Amino acid sequence: MLLSSLTSLQQRVISALVLAPIAIAALYFGGIYFLAFLIGAAAIMAYEWCHASVEAKPGILTVLTAITVISALVLTYNFNIFQLIGVVISGSALTAVATAFTRKRARIVWAFFGPICIGVPVVALMLLRSVPETGFALTFGLFLVIWATDIGAYFSGKSIGGPKIAPSISPNKTWAGLIGGMISAMIVAFGVNSLLIGEQVATIGILGLGAICAIFAQTGDFAESAWKRHFGIKDASNLIPGHGGVMDRLDGVFLTAPILMAILMWNGI
Repeated sequence: MLLSSLTSLQQRVISALVLAPIAIAALYFGGIYFLAFLIGAAAIMAYEWCHASVEAKPGILTVLTAITVISALVLTYNFNIFQLIGVVISGSALTAVATAFTRKRARIVWAFFGPICIGVPVVALMLLRSVPETGFALTFGLFLVIWATDIGAYFSGKSIGGPKIAPSISPNKTWAGLIGGMISAMIVAFGVNSLLIGEQVATIGILGLGAICAIFAQTGDFAESAWKRHFGIKDASNLIPGHGGVMDRLDGVFLTAPILMAILMWNGI
């Protein structure tokens, strides 16, 4: 009752103050703690995806989606990234086949992409945290950049306004918000490079990486908004006051985590 009387921004702040320390603690201790955190998030996202896209009540398709993603997460300790991608795609194919034998066969495409859309980013996060020596700094830095993007976009969009980017998908997103988010992300990325990873990346490179992460974080946000609009829902769930569901909270990670992991692999890290 008390939360319902607060504004959306106030609810978002309170939820963040409660959840952020838990996420940061799991990230800091890493290993089994971060794995457990991601398993919990993945299970909830599997439910959110399937509830909207595939089956209204949890069933075999939701279970298969969750098992696929959780299996890939657990196997990050023993499998390389290409094997993990194979696990996720195999699970997606199995879920799609199972869908073909149910009354939900019209949702077969959504069933196939569920484990991929959820599994790839959470596996990327687990792999990022597992990078020797700099794993915590890289993953925490990514979260800081995404949070900075959200905050910068929110306040610059509110204060400046201006033309919308894609009003049919996300009516509140403006070009001013995107630019403000990029600037905030670049500033935070510069700070992360200086304070957390010992200036291992050249200034121009880290600023560019911050801007790229901001763009892909916003793209992930747009993609999730388009998914929700397609199925006529406001939020993935009502689990987190002011934020919606776990997918709503982690949409900025969907593309940025895999892209950052790919950049690290490209550079042999």
